[in-house]
Amino acid sequence: MSDKENSASKKSRFRMARGWVAFACVAFALAGMAFRVGIGTPSAFGIQQISAICPLGALETMASAKGVMLHPLLLFALVVVLIALVGKAFCAWMCPVPWLQKFFRPRKHSAAKGGVGRGAPTKGGAGHGVPASRNDSGAASAQVEPSAAGAAQIVEFGEEQAACAPSACAACAGASACAKALAPVGGKRDGVRLDSRHAVLVGTLASAAVFGFPVFCLICPVGLTFATIIGLWNLVQFNEPSWALIIFPIILIAEVTVLRKWCSKICPISALVSLLSNLNVTLRPRVKTDACLRSRGVDCHACVDVCPEQLDPHSKRIPECSKCGKCVEACPAKAISSKLLK
Repeated sequence: MSDKENSASKKSRFRMARGWVAFACVAFALAGMAFRVGIGTPSAFGIQQISAICPLGALETMASAKGVMLHPLLLFALVVVLIALVGKAFCAWMCPVPWLQKFFRPRKHSAAKGGVGRGAPTKGGAGHGVPASRNDSGAASAQVEPSAAGAAQIVEFGEEQAACAPSACAACAGASACAKALAPVGGKRDGVRLDSRHAVLVGTLASAAVFGFPVFCLICPVGLTFATIIGLWNLVQFNEPSWALIIFPIILIAEVTVLRKWCSKICPISALVSLLSNLNVTLRPRVKTDACLRSRGVDCHACVDVCPEQLDPHSKRIPECSKCGKCVEACPAKAISSKLLK
């Protein structure tokens, strides 16, 4: 099987896995209603009287009560442990918002600007999907020129025909560029950062304290999605029409179409989970430094360009990582993997 086929296969596995997990969440909620076992939804999974509300819901409940409550506190502690194990995986694997965004405003597939894509200038010749270094002098499209002594040795990154290993760089026509490793690109949201989401988080807790109930739950897209599903179920199963079947979808569509940057600029759940994800050290993308094209002097930044969270997997602290696997799929050198531990 060729590298291209292997890459497509890996990509389909990641996307299919996320799709199956999202489908399982919906099926799980429907099964609870069908068999009347009361297992709830991703907003409040549980068994009968024991419900595990989301971490934000637990904090809102205590804020609205203006005191510490044992049940929400214990459930919040449980969620903290889960987040320490899987980080922000909920955002990519279980949250319905990314899927709703894809449905209501699909994007055309195109090569990322400045990343690895078709027609990008390359050091090893055109068409190999490796962009020319930003440090090259002259035009951005300049290629490695053959040496005056004879035919140049063209290094084809990502191919099995040749490899730019340290021992081979001395004989390489582009030795000066190839031997000098480039520093990581760096992501806009690497490390611990406070942004507008955290301001919304503070406002969410404050509103619960002022009004005495979890105000944000009225517009939470996760809750609204499953409330709509439950409403449809009641309509089909019990012939119970409701205004909620009109109001909830309208709010949802507004959130995913008008508020286009809901996840990165507004969502208080994302803000809270990102703070707690600083405890996470597992299942994060790991970069094999000696296999990364940047260690060979090639200005590749495909992983950063494709990341929906604007992260660089080379960075030591990336609490915003949602474990989506897109950087693993995009790496032309297959240098990134998702491992349980280092």
